[in-house]
Parts: sequence; C-alpha cells; structure tokens
Amino acid sequence: MSRIALVICLTGCAWSQSLTEAAGAAAAGFVGGVAGKKVSDGLTTVFNKVEKHTAKAADGAAKPKNSPASPLLEVGPGIPKDRTNAVPPPPVRRAAVHKQHGPATPVAPTPEPPAPAAVLPEAVPVPPPPAPPEMTVEDLKKIATGTSREELLKLGAPASRITMFDDGHIAEIYRYMEKDTTLGTVRLTDGVVAGIELR
Repeated sequence: MSRIALVICLTGCAWSQSLTEAAGAAAAGFVGGVAGKKVSDGLTTVFNKVEKHTAKAADGAAKPKNSPASPLLEVGPGIPKDRTNAVPPPPVRRAAVHKQHGPATPVAPTPEPPAPAAVLPEAVPVPPPPAPPEMTVEDLKKIATGTSREELLKLGAPASRITMFDDGHIAEIYRYMEKDTTLGTVRLTDGVVAGIELR
C-alpha cells in the first residue's frame, strides 16, 4: 500500500509542476501579447500621422498658391546705369590744319617720344671662392700631436677620410695625397691628432 501511496504522491507532484509551468507560460504570453499590442498601436498611430502630413504637403506642392494668370516675376522698366565711374574713351587724334593763303595742307601729328628704357644695374660677377689649400709634405711634418681637427683642416682637406667608433671614442684616419702619390696619413682620436705617418 505504501508503494501505491508513493506513486500517487509523486504523480501529484509532477502534475502540479507541469500545471505551474503551463500557467507561467500562459501568463508570460499574455503579458507579452498585451505589451506587443500597445507597441503596435503606438506605431500605427505615428505612421498614420506621418501619412497625413506628407499627403498634406504633397497637395500643397501640387497646387500653386497664385492663379495661373498672375506672373511669377514682375520686371519693371530698365533704368540707365550711372556712368560717373566709367573710363572715358581715348582722345581722337586729328591732323592739324594750318591756314595759309593757298589750299589747306594737313600736318601729321608729332609722335610721342618713346618711353625711356629702364636702366638696370650691370651684374657684377661674383669671384669664385679661393681654392682650398692643399697639404704638402712640409705641412705634414709641422703637424704636432694634440692638434685639433679644425686646425688640421685649415692646412688642407684630406683626399679620403675614414671615421669609426673604437671603445667609446671616435677614431678618424685622414689620408693626404698629391695626384696618385700618398703623402701620409693622420690618425685622430676624439677630434685631436693622435699620430702621423709619412710615406
């Protein structure tokens, strides 16, 4: 008997659970339907108002306000423009006539003198810069250790230059040449002459 009671009890619980779920679903559907109906009614009202306004505007644009007999633009008679700012026409040149005892002879007008030519100052040629000094063997012999890069370059520009970094210092090697003959090389460290090698 207890088994039958247990089965009935479980069946009743399952039946009540399904009834609760069905009631919840029905309530949600009702609420959603009512809310959807309100939204639908609001949209219908808005679209009806828009339709009325557009129809009214279309009717107003199709029918002209003025009667067809009245002109769209009235034009009055023309008024002459004020000519005070107008440029006068050039004067008419006529041949001068001298009265003599005989027949009149026309005299040609005197031509206007030509405008003086603009006097331009004559261009003064700029002299070319002086040729850079060239290093000689004697100049290389005079260079002392500790001479700065600026003083070295005043004596003459090198034919070739190599710059590199060496343990945090800048090392430079200047090679001086005369035509195809190498005169010597100067080694600089941090912009100061460190050694000279003559050939």
